[in-house]
Amino acid sequence: MKISNGVLAAAMVAGLSLSGLSAHAAGPGGWGGGMGVGSTFGGPGGNALDGLDLTRKQRNQITTILKEAHDQDQAQDTQEEFENLHEQIQDLLSVPGPLDQNQIAQVQQKMAALRAEREARHLQTASRIHDVLTPEQLTQMRERQRKIHDLLSQLNALQHPAQQISSDSQKK
Repeated sequence: MKISNGVLAAAMVAGLSLSGLSAHAAGPGGWGGGMGVGSTFGGPGGNALDGLDLTRKQRNQITTILKEAHDQDQAQDTQEEFENLHEQIQDLLSVPGPLDQNQIAQVQQKMAALRAEREARHLQTASRIHDVLTPEQLTQMRERQRKIHDLLSQLNALQHPAQQISSDSQKK
């Protein structure tokens, strides 16, 4: 089965977006020289690299990629800027009188630009890791991601069943 790079990149970016490319120390039994690959390629369902038989060379390459990405994220830490922009919106929304829609739009544009920069960095990291993996590993990873997605969808359906009105209750 051939997987297009675009589909794989989108799946990786989704995992990265949900987990926020932070490299936490690996837990017991974890690998990567303290870099938590699960936290990077995680998101709902865990680590997309779990279950792959990675060689020592691949593990070292991925660890290096993740460390570089983590260091870059730390150097370009935008969390404080996001918080400041959020406070600006809160301030604008709490001022008596008409809302200044132009100012709100300007702050929203700044937030969108920061998110886009972060997503671009995460996609670059995912692309670099993609290039380390074999076609077989990519196929295994994609199949695992599909299974996780299906299971999460089933869980969501069980937790939030659609409201069904029976014909009996309509007659009452």
